[in-house]
Amino acid sequence: MAKYETVANDIIARIKQKEFENTFKLPTEDEMIEYYQVSRNTIRSALKMLTSQGIIYSRQGSGFYIRQRNNDNSIPITGTNGLTHDFPNSAFSNQVIAVELLSADEQLAKKMLCEIGDLIYFCKRLRIIDDKKFALELSYYNKKIVPYLGKEIAEKSIYSYLQDDLKLKFGFADKHICAIKLDEQQADLLDLNPGDPGLVISDTVYLDNGLLFNVSQVIYNYKYANFYAASIR
Repeated sequence: MAKYETVANDIIARIKQKEFENTFKLPTEDEMIEYYQVSRNTIRSALKMLTSQGIIYSRQGSGFYIRQRNNDNSIPITGTNGLTHDFPNSAFSNQVIAVELLSADEQLAKKMLCEIGDLIYFCKRLRIIDDKKFALELSYYNKKIVPYLGKEIAEKSIYSYLQDDLKLKFGFADKHICAIKLDEQQADLLDLNPGDPGLVISDTVYLDNGLLFNVSQVIYNYKYANFYAASIR
């Protein structure tokens, strides 16, 4: 993880701990340079990241302030950090249904931008938040970039493993959003009825060097999932 990402994540943690609640204003650049012992460019990159995520905003001549919102239980629809990051104060568990190593056929190779025959990890798991069956996730990871993925990792946070253990640096993601009617298997796993609606978000995720490493499809339980997007002019 880059230094500016570490700083940005720590600022988010401090915001969630209500450290700046009195004024909703962040410390000055100089104060943050002293606090984090990093360069001015690192601080500015962290602030740019938080601004793009809609967490803070700049008042010219005054500094950076925390954006006030009432959607703490909502998922940022533009985020790529994963549900564990989005719900830090919730009880989380993952019911792993399958972890398999596949040989990419023509269709999967096209999806993963890899060669036919390349090895791809497939993971299917049920995401459970506060004892609620929140989402069904189907994801693929290129073994050339993610050399190992086992059930013991899938039961926790895969993205934390990728960032903290494998030291992968995420770059950007393309998202596709659509609504479906759940089939019998999907409904059964989410404790819903066949034909009930499901919101599907498909991600194609790249590293900062432009390599595609993850393609996933997450089907959300309509009873629990809420989303928001921060608009920046």
